[in-house]
Amino acid sequence: MAEISYLKAQINPHFLFNTLNSLYALTIEKSNAAPNAVLKLSSIMRYVVTESDQDFVSLEKEINYIKDYIDLQKLRIDNDNNLNVSIEDVPNGKIIAPLILIPFIENAFKYGINPDENSFIDIKIKMDLDNFVLKVKNSIVNKNLSEDQKTETGIENTIKRLNYIYPEKHLLIIKEENSVFNVNLTIIL
Repeated sequence: MAEISYLKAQINPHFLFNTLNSLYALTIEKSNAAPNAVLKLSSIMRYVVTESDQDFVSLEKEINYIKDYIDLQKLRIDNDNNLNVSIEDVPNGKIIAPLILIPFIENAFKYGINPDENSFIDIKIKMDLDNFVLKVKNSIVNKNLSEDQKTETGIENTIKRLNYIYPEKHLLIIKEENSVFNVNLTIIL
């Protein structure tokens, strides 16, 4: 249990750092979207503070958190970028470990969007019977990030959390090919 608390503590600072950078960019631009971004950040932080210490949360809450995160990211990206998000309705009564999905989505926004290059992000979330499925595919256009901007620690810790919480109940395939990063995660809920 102490290991899970430690891993969660490692993930949350990375998330907060990256989200605040996005909000900072909006305020520098004096964007009219900044107030809505603050509300989204408030909702996201409320979720992190109130739900992250739980072992499990409703899948619906986790999906709403992801939607807020994606909405916040949409405010900072150029319309020319190709962002496809497909989130199917999830059945009531399903639960999932909190914050176990966000590092993969955060990673896509961190490495997959560059207004100066052809880039894309494709996110699909669905339930297939008792299998929760997350597919994230993105171009890799931001390879030269500084050490404090990288998200590898979040991914590594998420893999450890998946192995600890869902032993033999998940399948995670991560591939990088031809400047495209693919994540396919299935969790039996």
